[in-house]
Amino acid sequence: MEENLENKPEEQKESPVEGGDVQVQEDISLSDAMTGVFTEPRAAFEGVRNSKKRSYWLVPTILVIIFTIAASFLVMNDEELYSEIKQMQHDAVVKRLEERVKEGKMSQEQMDEAVERTEKFTNKSSPFFLISTILGPLIGGLIVLFLRSLVLWLVLKVFKGAASYMLVVCVAGLAGLIDVISTVINTVLAIITGRLMVNIGPSLLFTKDSVGESMMKFISHFDLITIWYLIVLGIGLSAVSGLKNSKTMPAVLVLWLIWVCLASFAGLSFVR
Repeated sequence: MEENLENKPEEQKESPVEGGDVQVQEDISLSDAMTGVFTEPRAAFEGVRNSKKRSYWLVPTILVIIFTIAASFLVMNDEELYSEIKQMQHDAVVKRLEERVKEGKMSQEQMDEAVERTEKFTNKSSPFFLISTILGPLIGGLIVLFLRSLVLWLVLKVFKGAASYMLVVCVAGLAGLIDVISTVINTVLAIITGRLMVNIGPSLLFTKDSVGESMMKFISHFDLITIWYLIVLGIGLSAVSGLKNSKTMPAVLVLWLIWVCLASFAGLSFVR
């Protein structure tokens, strides 16, 4: 009997039930975990918690990166949106370099040369542009996932949560599937309206010209898909850590609001 138990696959767990029988409990499959994010998030994340596998984050993260890259190319091929992006990048570079000129760290001639180089890099025909469009979401997506998970894991530790770091990575990765839906919807809306920073929220009612660029960034973070994402993330952290929703939900919301303010008013690029 002992030999038979040892030879069972790792993904199967056994638990005794009444009458002396043995019940085999299999790890939740990746497909069930991914589907459960949309249908039964708590049950899905509890299944992840009880599983021995800690790779549930990988496929969802790859999907997010692929859709982000595809959306970037679609937006860049829209001349109206591309012109807006190029102008925003130009203005940001000029503003930063003008400050260096005022501080005496750079001459006007050096500034003009730097601006010219930047415009060459942001040209769609530039190999650098193509490489950055692909590598940006790839590298940035992985960095954001693991840094975000680290912050969430530390917060759970403060509240005496029992989740391991990689378990939190799995939660963050799976919850990121909602970003796929957000990316698709926001890209379609951007192409239809001819405006960036638009989604299913108050950003549909305002423009950058009417409220200012910083306030528009702030407003654009509040949309229905983001609310959905935050709720699922809070549920997931509760399920894997043993903490109540009343602790994880406010923690997620506060962290998100802090980052939104930094991204909108401190000049940091935004990642949810």
